[in-house]
Amino acid sequence: MAICLVLLAFVSLVGNTSAESTEGGPKDDASSQLKVAYPTPDYVVKCDTTKGPFRIHVVEDWAPLGASRFREMVESGFYNDGVAFFRVVTNFLVQYGISSNVSITEKWGKVPPLRDDVVAETPKFKRGYVSFAGGGPNSRTTQTFITFSDSTHLGHAPWETPFGYVTLLDMKNVIDKLFSGYGDMVDFGGTAPDQGRLRREGGEYIKTEFPDIDLIEKCVIARKFRAKDLIVKAEEKLGRFWSVVLVFSGAMGYLTNVIRDHCKL
Repeated sequence: MAICLVLLAFVSLVGNTSAESTEGGPKDDASSQLKVAYPTPDYVVKCDTTKGPFRIHVVEDWAPLGASRFREMVESGFYNDGVAFFRVVTNFLVQYGISSNVSITEKWGKVPPLRDDVVAETPKFKRGYVSFAGGGPNSRTTQTFITFSDSTHLGHAPWETPFGYVTLLDMKNVIDKLFSGYGDMVDFGGTAPDQGRLRREGGEYIKTEFPDIDLIEKCVIARKFRAKDLIVKAEEKLGRFWSVVLVFSGAMGYLTNVIRDHCKL
């Protein structure tokens, strides 16, 4: 809570006392490395869960086919009938991607698997990276996973290609808090749900036998703030100076809402 209040105070201070650009680039090696590991996304998907909202920042160059399939799933409403985090392995990954709605699962079961993404260099898995799961070449369907920590084990297979990331803040506030009591799949010593039954029986299977599991409730593509477009339109009505003031104020308000959303203020 204290960090949230500090962030809000900072945004308020910047919005009221300074219009100086903050896009001068990283000022030290640590921030530079973070910028490389978590680059500016092409688009952002907001997902509501039983533990609160988190965002997936999609980087299309990392995995063009994977990013396109994920967008298709979001826009089709795949995640809006409940999707269980059915495999939560502490310090490794959380896996999900089977709808609670059996008809949706059957529909997507008829869609051909994705071909593996062929990219010049696959990013090494960092904490919060999001990737489709697969079981062999050209095998990716609807299941994805998020890494809890940096991994040297993942990413060697051609189907394990990240297409985006969850910010470190969202990892701490939401993903790290997902119920992990059922652990890994039975084959790996855990008591997680059987994926075959989940496909066949849907949400009723989870509700009855795994009542503590957390779910994705809905995912939507977040609106993108385009300051340049707003400035052009505002200039036509107000002139350059007041259009910049208006857009800058709007940006500060947008950031304030994002912080409040994350921190539940």
